Amino acid sequence: MAALLELLEDVAGRPRRDFRQSRGPASAALLETGPVAYWRLDELAGPWAVDATGGNRDAVYEPAVAYFLEGPRSGDFCTDGETNRAAHFAGGRLRSRIADLGDNYSISLWLWNGMPVDARKVSGWIFSRGRDHGIGPHGDHLGIGGAAGHAGKLIFLHGGDAEGAKPLAGRTQIPRWTWSHVVFVRDGRTVRVYLNGNSQPEIEAKLPAGRPAGFDRLFFAGRCDNQSNWEGRLDEIAVFDRALSPEEVAELAVR
Repeated sequence: MAALLELLEDVAGRPRRDFRQSRGPASAALLETGPVAYWRLDELAGPWAVDATGGNRDAVYEPAVAYFLEGPRSGDFCTDGETNRAAHFAGGRLRSRIADLGDNYSISLWLWNGMPVDARKVSGWIFSRGRDHGIGPHGDHLGIGGAAGHAGKLIFLHGGDAEGAKPLAGRTQIPRWTWSHVVFVRDGRTVRVYLNGNSQPEIEAKLPAGRPAGFDRLFFAGRCDNQSNWEGRLDEIAVFDRALSPEEVAELAVR
């Protein structure tokens, strides 16, 4: 394929065009909300996921990812009949570092679960904030429950399994092989997780005080210790350095 592309460049007399998805109304509205990073996951190959804000906060794909598969709501995220594209994670994660995020932040993303909800203890971890290769008492971890409990429902774990922490769970079972919108909001010690724009959070929790400085690693499609990584697609991941309001969450889901 690389050789063919080079030959086509020679015949055409100009370099190949770098592909970038068109920006539909939902993508434009998300950018207007002011994320500090926004990864559309429309790449044809890794290892870089480009930050659509232009802020140079590119993320890194780990191995075991399939690219350029169909994503959610093409008519909203793209224009002129273009198909929205997403990445399919099969054990690898998306890694990023945002040093100045703090304890007031939000994550907006679309997910598509490919794992049977009774196949393992946790169906898969969607988002994790912690130290790479380990898990400690202060991390934030969002996933979907499995055979160990809360099968098919959103779960949130603060801290790690080794500390005896038990995940909190949402109310709604998320259908397999369908796209759903999830927003994780941390407002200091308060955590809220919203599903598909519902004004009532699926999960609401008050966290214990304290978090070590320099907690700047974000992981998507897996937990920071690589346990029960995501088997499915993610798309349109946005990170905000503030707590989104329920009204903003609803806007992101319905546009």
